[in-house]
Amino acid sequence: MHLLIIDAMNLIRRMYAAMADHENKEQACAHRCVSAIADMVGKLEASHCTVVFEEKELTWRHQLWPDYKKGRSPMPKSLQSNLHLFKEAFVEAGYLPFKFQSWEADDVIASLACKAAYHGLPVTVVSTDKGFFQIADERIQILNYFDRKLYSLQDIEQRYGVAIDQLIDLWGLTGDTTNHLPGVSGIGIKTATQLLQQFGDLDNLLIQKQQAGLSDKLSKALDEQWQSALLTRKLIKLVQNLPLGINLHQMRIKKSS
Repeated sequence: MHLLIIDAMNLIRRMYAAMADHENKEQACAHRCVSAIADMVGKLEASHCTVVFEEKELTWRHQLWPDYKKGRSPMPKSLQSNLHLFKEAFVEAGYLPFKFQSWEADDVIASLACKAAYHGLPVTVVSTDKGFFQIADERIQILNYFDRKLYSLQDIEQRYGVAIDQLIDLWGLTGDTTNHLPGVSGIGIKTATQLLQQFGDLDNLLIQKQQAGLSDKLSKALDEQWQSALLTRKLIKLVQNLPLGINLHQMRIKKSS
């Protein structure tokens, strides 16, 4: 058995943006998305699949940081009004569309993946969002469909130079431009990696920085922006224990007759 979890709007919007405008663009895009999922199902030999949607609404992250995801281009109105075509196409193909009210798809996906992995099921999360790297383990891998790259736990740790459980601290320091999260200005990946290799995590860094011999510039940045680092870490950490009320049987791929 193998569970495939699709970040719905991540897949749909990228497929949609790559297509030329025409009268039946949404319907054609829906079929293209179904074909892409079928391709992944076949290559991964997936037995279960769900395509996770979300409502366009403010969440707890916006309450903590009103600028969360500020600057992202809005969904085209025609696409927004025709999302039902995608859901219908997924159902017809045997892939369960799913959403959980008042929560971002990222948290829903993380909760689904971690619960399935805990029960021993291999999981592949399909998204270009690097935020999912934080849930990778021996049973959970991340697939970027558009660059055909499958990221294992080892791939991600090698890429960033820190352990998986240090990633949210890394991004707490560097910020995340995709989601408009601030981090600490002046701290890039290289510096953040070195700090975490030295101190282990963000909390130890903030506690011990006075005795750490940091440069004046870096010490000042942390003194002035430590709250920003902690806020960014909290916002980027995915919720992994939502009570979703969905079971594995519901996600089994239904073969067309």
